Amino acid sequence: MGLIRETEVPPKPTLSVDMAEYRKMQKLMVKVQDEARAVKQLMHGELPKLEKQLAETTGLFKGKERKALQEKIASLKQEIDRRMNRLPNILKEDGYPDVQAFKRAYDAATALVEQYNRDLAAWEQAVNGKGKTKPQQKSPERESIRKKLRDLEAEAKRRNAERRQESRHRSYDRGR
Repeated sequence: MGLIRETEVPPKPTLSVDMAEYRKMQKLMVKVQDEARAVKQLMHGELPKLEKQLAETTGLFKGKERKALQEKIASLKQEIDRRMNRLPNILKEDGYPDVQAFKRAYDAATALVEQYNRDLAAWEQAVNGKGKTKPQQKSPERESIRKKLRDLEAEAKRRNAERRQESRHRSYDRGR
């Protein structure tokens, strides 16, 4: 019976992505996202605060304070520019020509890994038999990675929708 059962077992699915490379891509993605988050914080958090403070600093005897704030703003803008220029270089250091190429490769690898996980679950169910399946426990790491990827995809879709909306408004404004 065991020999017959072994011949009926479908072959185990194989992963067509190098997991070491995929984990490296995940770390790179996190690194780029952290850097982008830091730039966003500077652009939308720190810079407006300083500019507002500069606008509120009025008066005849506040020239030194205004000058110090202007210098802080200028150095903050330089920091933002430096970090923005560093973003593509993070990916170029790892051999990706640009952000879009990395994103395409990362999305493709993610899709392959997710398909492998689905195929493996189906294979395990087929091997163990339908009545003998034990409840599958996903590791919290896998769940958090998947949740993070879904959140990233949703954020990208939202940004694209906003860009399309802005471009529509611009085209209407130009025609009037």
